[in-house]
Amino acid sequence: MSAPPPAAEAAAEPLSSWFAERAAALDGGGDDTRAGLRWLGERGLLAQAAPDGSDAPLTPGVRLVEEVSACCLSSGFSLWAQLMAHTYLRVGAPGAFAQGWSARLRAGDAVGCTALAPALRDVAGLEPVPVLARRAATGLRLDGPVRWASNLFPGALLILPVRLDGDRRAVVGLTTDTPGVRTHEPPALLALGATASSALTLEGVRVPDEAVLADDLPAFVARVRPTFLLLQSAFCTGLAGAALRAAEGRLTGVNATLAEDASTAHACYERVRSRLHALAAEPGLADRPALLRLRLDAAHAAGLATRLESTVLGGAGFAVGSATNRRLREAAFLPIQSPTEGQLRWELSQFD
Repeated sequence: MSAPPPAAEAAAEPLSSWFAERAAALDGGGDDTRAGLRWLGERGLLAQAAPDGSDAPLTPGVRLVEEVSACCLSSGFSLWAQLMAHTYLRVGAPGAFAQGWSARLRAGDAVGCTALAPALRDVAGLEPVPVLARRAATGLRLDGPVRWASNLFPGALLILPVRLDGDRRAVVGLTTDTPGVRTHEPPALLALGATASSALTLEGVRVPDEAVLADDLPAFVARVRPTFLLLQSAFCTGLAGAALRAAEGRLTGVNATLAEDASTAHACYERVRSRLHALAAEPGLADRPALLRLRLDAAHAAGLATRLESTVLGGAGFAVGSATNRRLREAAFLPIQSPTEGQLRWELSQFD
């Protein structure tokens, strides 16, 4: 059985080398993901991959997220957040605020954070957006918690949903150093500690009118959902492919008894990746159940692949500093990444 193909073309090998060489430092807390975003921006890769919220193919973004995530899920996850922040700006109301920030995100000289998970939960009918907004003389005043966000580096652009009077919802942008924004101390994580992931509390935060990106939350979520879930699925398949390639060639001796498990994991990965790239080529045709099911199956594929790798590598892969151990911990994050496995299954059950 041949190893799964790399997520990007051979010409992107320097990218793989650059991110792979830094994966251990990121995992061990010796660095964070900002340098990777700058590296991608300086080479024009962010600009090539950045989605614009239209029905244009998402293949460049999917390929880049896969390739980076195969080397380091922390870097791939931060890249996903960067690309999503850019998408929100392009889908939202046009203006100097959106244009200026989207250019900086594509260049990699600014960091974007996505805190849109509460919007997906609100639109699904699970719970209302927790951040409250009141009209001010110019713009909005925000109060409330942001329970989780990533890429919360100083001066980063944070995009989040807010709840106004009645059933009205909006999407706004602000920076992490805006007065009234308090970033909580990041917790120690099993993996992805380099992504500056934590919670926020907003107290009297002022957002000018030009930073209000949308005032119709269901319509906004419908526009960004394909990009959101397809790029998330891409960091799952990137991780799965890396684990399967690491296990390749080790199904000998006593490990020959794992051949059937390996075939199952390979087949799962290949089916999911084929669906991912088919939907990425025509995202406008992807309906909500197909997107939700793909994201659920992609996380499952990563779990199968990393468990296979860990089993095949044995004690060598159990060492904390090994890439096998890192990938196993990275995969453990996927069922709790919003939308969680529970939310995905619940939403899919509504279509049965």
